[in-house]
Amino acid sequence: MPLAGNSAEAQRGRLLAALKRGPVDTVHAYRHLDILHVPRRVFELRKQGYDISTHWTQRYTESGNSHRVGVYVLGGEA
Repeated sequence: MPLAGNSAEAQRGRLLAALKRGPVDTVHAYRHLDILHVPRRVFELRKQGYDISTHWTQRYTESGNSHRVGVYVLGGEA
């Protein structure tokens, strides 16, 4: 999968590469991996056979607001 660009394939590639290094939360994927709709990319990777679990946590933004965000963890390989 290519990692550069804004295509869904490129976004899935960046997300998968990050998941192979460890858990990724929605805010990190949006801000640092340039993925605008993280749950959709996770859904697509699951459809390709990747075992990705979702855990929920509270994160605070810079303005102090609390948000419930998903933390994605990669299990077995596709």
